[in-house]
Formats: sequence, C-alpha cells, structure tokens
Amino acid sequence: MVSSPSGNGEDINSSRRFLTLPNVITLSRLALLPVAIYLAVGERQYIIATILIAFIGATDFLDGYLARRLNQVSEIGKIIDPSADRIVILAIGVTALVQGWIPWYLAIVVLFREVAISILTSFVFSRFKYRIDVIFAGKAGTLALLFALPGIILGQSKRPNLHIVADVAIALTVVGISILYYAGYWYLFKVLLPLLRGADPNKLSKK
Repeated sequence: MVSSPSGNGEDINSSRRFLTLPNVITLSRLALLPVAIYLAVGERQYIIATILIAFIGATDFLDGYLARRLNQVSEIGKIIDPSADRIVILAIGVTALVQGWIPWYLAIVVLFREVAISILTSFVFSRFKYRIDVIFAGKAGTLALLFALPGIILGQSKRPNLHIVADVAIALTVVGISILYYAGYWYLFKVLLPLLRGADPNKLSKK
C-alpha cells in the first residue's frame, strides 16, 4: 500500500511519536540480533541462538499488535519495522551463506531481493515523497522467513535428527522468498513504474 508521509487519517500526535513501546520493541530486536549471531557462530550455542532468533521474529508481530492496540502507530514505526525485518533477514542470510548453512544460490536469491527492495523503497520515497507500505504478500513472505531462520540455525546442532529441521527450514525459505518475489513484482509494476509514468500516487492500487 502506498501512503503519504502524513499517514492515513491517524492522530497526528500519535503518528509523529518516536519513543513508543512498539518502536522500543523494534529497536530491541535489532540490538539482540548480533548477540544471537555471536552465539551461533562464535559459541556454537545453536539452541540458545535459535530461541533468541525466534524471539526476535515473534517481536515483529508483537510490536505491530501493540501499535494498533495502544494507538501508538507512528510514521517512524512504519519505516523502522519493515527495515528491522530486512536487516534481520540480511544479517542472518549473510551469516548462513558464509557459514555454509544454506546453498549459496538460495542465499544469493534472498539477499538480492532484500537489497533490491531496500533500493526501490528508498528511491520511491526520496523521489516521490511517498512511502511504500508492506502488502499482505510481503508480510506473508517475511513471516515464512522469520519461521525458517531459527530452523536453519537449530539444524546446525549436532543433536540427533535436528538436521531434518534445517531441511524443512530451507524448504520454507523457498516458499517465503517466492512469495516475497511476488510482492517485489507488485511494488515494481504497481507502484514504481506507474509513478515514473506520472501517475497520481493517491490513485495507485492499495491492495
């Protein structure tokens, strides 16, 4: 969905707030990310790292729920929340690639998509002063990856049969990234190209 920086009829004071509980939760999961990666790579504490990554993923839904529930939806929150998801996916994707936890070609596909979407959304905002909100497909694909990432890490444990978890997680990664590429197609052909052709942002499709 595309919307202007001023929001969609939300309370102005609420939309401009930064230090809200949902935003603090979003920033906290970024702070926990390097800890989780260190536990997995540096200490080989895969189970603890998995629990921490799962917690980071769960907070993605907690901050959105609290923002709506507490009427603390903010413009900065709409930016840092999906950005935090992208950082989590990129960081763990690079780690998994370097460590050989997933096939290199799958890692490249995931990383390329996240970098491309970051460039696209930044360009649209800087050029047209409009923010591209995440559509349902984007949320679904991100959800799949946030479920898959802990499984990939857990599968590195030497405990019996846990390698199966990694196989299932990689399959889920394929599903998630496929959905995310569909969302990327939507952003490109339903938002960027119409804007470049002079379309009115307020008349773009919001589904």
